[in-house]
Amino acid sequence: MRKPIAQATLAEPFQRRRAVSLQTLRPIAVSPQPPRNGRLRGELMLLVHAGWVGMALLIVTCIPIWKADFDRQRQQQVNKSVAKSAVTSKPPLVGSEGSNLSGQQALFAGGSNSLIARTVGHAEGTRTPDGRKTRAYYGHKDPGNGVWNLGSFSFQHCGEARYHCSTPEEADDRQLQRLQSQHTALQRRAGAAKLQMTLLEELNAVDLANQAPLAALSNQGYIDRLLQAKQKGFKGQDAILEARVWSYWSPQKNRWDAPGLGNVEISIRHDQDRRLLAIARALTIAQQQLAGLPADQRSLNLLKLQPDTLNPYDFISRHRSDYLWWEAGYWDAKLQQQRQVPVGYESAYDQGFALGSNP
Repeated sequence: MRKPIAQATLAEPFQRRRAVSLQTLRPIAVSPQPPRNGRLRGELMLLVHAGWVGMALLIVTCIPIWKADFDRQRQQQVNKSVAKSAVTSKPPLVGSEGSNLSGQQALFAGGSNSLIARTVGHAEGTRTPDGRKTRAYYGHKDPGNGVWNLGSFSFQHCGEARYHCSTPEEADDRQLQRLQSQHTALQRRAGAAKLQMTLLEELNAVDLANQAPLAALSNQGYIDRLLQAKQKGFKGQDAILEARVWSYWSPQKNRWDAPGLGNVEISIRHDQDRRLLAIARALTIAQQQLAGLPADQRSLNLLKLQPDTLNPYDFISRHRSDYLWWEAGYWDAKLQQQRQVPVGYESAYDQGFALGSNP
């Protein structure tokens, strides 16, 4: 019988070899190696983040350029559209005693270059009669309440959240929208009163709405007063002036309600007369431009007014009324129109007329 020692002897080399093998492999299994895959993953994520940051910076840098390019293209399209409409759909001539224009669209067509903007703007002193912009168009302090005015209509609500405008063009856009709705309301009141307004009467209604909405739109406002003036025998500009003046009379308060004009009839009449003449003057030039007269007969080509250098008064200061009257006289003389203000009635008008009549 074999001894078990032989089995132990036979097993010993195997166990030794196994021990040697395990001893040899152990250092390989437990030896520390650098986390190569983890480092590569971290570097890759860092590169991705850097790429996104770079792309964001590029977009932020390019946004103003893209916006400017978009605005430029949009303005070019608008200009082309306006130019095309001016060529293909030339509005008919109109007279101060009758309107051939087809409703609200014709009055407001062209935005800042519309008939409404030019006539009301001239009454405000922000536009010359031929439509050019004065210094006041780009911003001035209102002489009545001290609020900052902007654009053709002396718009003073740009700081309000619902309007939020910062340029004269934006201010014009906001106020044109308001005036369109007010013009619709005025037409509705005129229709109810069976009053057919002339173009000059419409323009004065809108101008009054721009200056004092309650005077234009309230009960016993412009429409009612215009009808009453005509029933009393007033005609043409006299009827318009009476309507504008008495629109400021409040039946409820039984007194004048025009704080910005001193609540005095003479001041109200003086201001409304000036605005009425300014609208008539701007309308006259618009009619001449639409008539297609030869270039040498167009007032637009003959007038080279520079109010900021010729006018002896300052629009922004307390002499704003003198500024506007002076300009009125200057333009009437340049247009070779009959004097619309008697000599001695308004000294500033006399000075403007005397200077404008000189060669």
